[in-house]
Amino acid sequence: MQDTLLEKYAENLSNSSNKTYYLSYARDFLDHTDGLDRASIDRYLNTLRGKGRKPGTVNFTFRVIRRLFTVNGLAWEYHRGEAPAIGQRDEYRPQLSADVILAMIETAQSGKLYPAESCFLSLSTIYGLRREEMVNLYPEDVDLANSSIYVSTVKFGRQRYHLIPPEIHPYLAGHDFSRSYGLATVSQMFKRILTKSGLGGLKSQRLGWHSIRRAMFDGLINSGVNPLAARAFLRWKAATGDMAMPARYYGNVIVGLKGTKPVLEEAKGDEDIFEKHPFLAMWKPNFKIAGE
Repeated sequence: MQDTLLEKYAENLSNSSNKTYYLSYARDFLDHTDGLDRASIDRYLNTLRGKGRKPGTVNFTFRVIRRLFTVNGLAWEYHRGEAPAIGQRDEYRPQLSADVILAMIETAQSGKLYPAESCFLSLSTIYGLRREEMVNLYPEDVDLANSSIYVSTVKFGRQRYHLIPPEIHPYLAGHDFSRSYGLATVSQMFKRILTKSGLGGLKSQRLGWHSIRRAMFDGLINSGVNPLAARAFLRWKAATGDMAMPARYYGNVIVGLKGTKPVLEEAKGDEDIFEKHPFLAMWKPNFKIAGE
């Protein structure tokens, strides 16, 4: 029976890039549960808590089990709002301060970073790119002639064009986007940047590229950017029906007598974002944080 349940669950994940990851959680549940009812699920989740699993992991496991039950037509005895809670203190979600980010940018400007490190730092501090979005960039995605970059986002977010401000042109031009990078390599790259920036002592804080992404969102909101505009800029998944069709209805390529070029209509909103962007000005020479 277990194989049948997993097979049907796997079929439901056929288009997921994280299929193996999800299946491992479903398989572990089926390997260790003593039944397929609510009491059995509760006992399994309590076992995970007893092993020291974090609330976020328990919540994720719960959602995997829910999908496993749903696609197999099994009775789901929980009601909306009964998923394991995740408190604000239950997750460690650090964000970097402006002075730390400036120190990293100044290190890139000084030439102490490798071209790939400077490139990824500029992409992270300007667009808040996730690791997966960085490694998924290819030469055809970066059009310096038209000052545009196409980001194939993750987590079902909006794939879209962005404008490239002139401040980071040199750092993108100096990078070989045809080279392949793994996620672990990019994570190690972040740690090297900290070390080269004289910030090696911060590595114990479990920082990463997402620490810049969080700081960017905070900085955008504090600068007066509309939260919906900030969400679109960071390519988050839109709520159901929330501008979904207008966003999809944009043409993405203009075909003309002299060839083709990308449509940057959606990316034009970046100009307003850049005016209030918390880190873009840091890429200009001799930038100083106000009050310091």
